[in-house]
Amino acid sequence: MSWRDALVLALCRWGARPALALPVPWRWHRRVMQAVVSHRRSLPDIKVIQTRIGGVPARIFASPQARGTLLWLHGGGFVLGSSLTYAHLAKTLAHLSGRRVVVPDYRLAPEHPFPAAPDDCVTVARALRAEGSFALAGDSAGGTLALVTLAALLRDGTPPERLILVSPAVDLDPDRPMPPAPHEALLPLRMLRRVQREYVARADPRNPALSPIHADFAGAPPTLIQCAVGELLEGDADAIAEHLRAGGAEVTIEKERGVPHTWHLFVGLSPKADRAVARLADFLR
Repeated sequence: MSWRDALVLALCRWGARPALALPVPWRWHRRVMQAVVSHRRSLPDIKVIQTRIGGVPARIFASPQARGTLLWLHGGGFVLGSSLTYAHLAKTLAHLSGRRVVVPDYRLAPEHPFPAAPDDCVTVARALRAEGSFALAGDSAGGTLALVTLAALLRDGTPPERLILVSPAVDLDPDRPMPPAPHEALLPLRMLRRVQREYVARADPRNPALSPIHADFAGAPPTLIQCAVGELLEGDADAIAEHLRAGGAEVTIEKERGVPHTWHLFVGLSPKADRAVARLADFLR
């Protein structure tokens, strides 16, 4: 492990994780997250366009020579994150893959609990599909939303070209037993329980639009899943890989040791993040 990878892991384990466990308003966590991940080197060939797609605000990251589209649904536990928070990751993916990367600002809980987020994501996906084919991706809660969106597109008969999932949460039942996670370096269990209460609210957690482990994925496209070894959601990644394979999808799952949950956000700082994002770009090409 390089010293930069070790530093990222330590900052997450001893800084971000205890902070995320604090029961303070989510708007405070949002400001901190934005401050931590937003300041990176620029990629001058990538232009950023603020727009609305199907009425949902979004940012598009693309070079003038971009070919193809990637719809990336950001993570953040349904309560954090934005297209601005994910700007550097989106720019890097646009640069490496040659695609334009679309990151919608779907509505967040607790101000907008389920089903606001999946409704927004499916709306954006259908609007993009009307323009042509695209690849679909998401990390953490965004991985959940990517799976929910995939299920809707499969029902429409318009599946995406490819699917990327980074540490998706696939079962949001608040009563599920959480597996041991000896190497979890970012997500405190207290935060996950709080998110489940405030996002799921009074909805049935077995609803496939909440917990996509219960959705039908027959006809799903080739899929790449990445997660960290020993993180809280490693079991979810394994479970959805098998579920997608049962529906006939070609699924590759890759696991990395010594990294925090969704380490991809540290691309440009962490060599392991650089390699993981480069792998995503290769898969898209």
